[in-house]
Amino acid sequence: MKAKEIRALARENLKQIPKKIYMSMGLLLVVANIIPSVVNQVTDSKSGVGVNIIFFLLEIAAVLLTANGYIFFDRWRNKIQKGGEEPNAWCGLTGQHIARLAVYGVIEALIIVSVTLAIVAVIVGLVISQVPVAVSIILLILLVVLLVWIELRLTYVVYVIDDDVRTGQKRSVWAEIGASWKLTKGRVWKLLCLKLSFLGWYILTAFTLGILGIWLMPYYNLAIAETYEQSKEDKY
Repeated sequence: MKAKEIRALARENLKQIPKKIYMSMGLLLVVANIIPSVVNQVTDSKSGVGVNIIFFLLEIAAVLLTANGYIFFDRWRNKIQKGGEEPNAWCGLTGQHIARLAVYGVIEALIIVSVTLAIVAVIVGLVISQVPVAVSIILLILLVVLLVWIELRLTYVVYVIDDDVRTGQKRSVWAEIGASWKLTKGRVWKLLCLKLSFLGWYILTAFTLGILGIWLMPYYNLAIAETYEQSKEDKY
């Protein structure tokens, strides 16, 4: 399906969720992503172990709440299309979820940091003129593309983790990452186009100081969840 069709399905699914439910979760997701940035700005002029610990904990909370949002709306999509009970607001924050998400978070962070350090090294080489400009620019573009590509291939990991928890599968996190890798094979461009199609909405959200995000986050999460379901159907 094209991005336009997926967004249309997501909007139809959103209409089936009570407004007070999806807007409450949307507000939680907006707050979860804003608070770390606000705290970082407030404490920018300060230093100390305590401040760093608080910021680190808020970042972890934001990541976990964001993952919970993905799982929550994916389960709502399942309920709408296949029936069943309404998902609990904290369905993605069980002990099993948190344990697996924590391991995945560390692995993802190591991958991203490694590529980011390589990007920084290229930029430094460009600044101090140790590497030809043309070579540095090509390397920089390739590394940025690699980083985006990796992030897109990891799009479904959270959903795979939730499926394993619900079905009682005991796969390792590496196996779950591998499952996401397989499901996104041949779909990277479509995922990129879908995510970019929300760019205008995110710009509008910035102009509304995040208020529009209360509606946008559920809409976006349902769209990504729809692509996950379609990927599984195509695989089987």
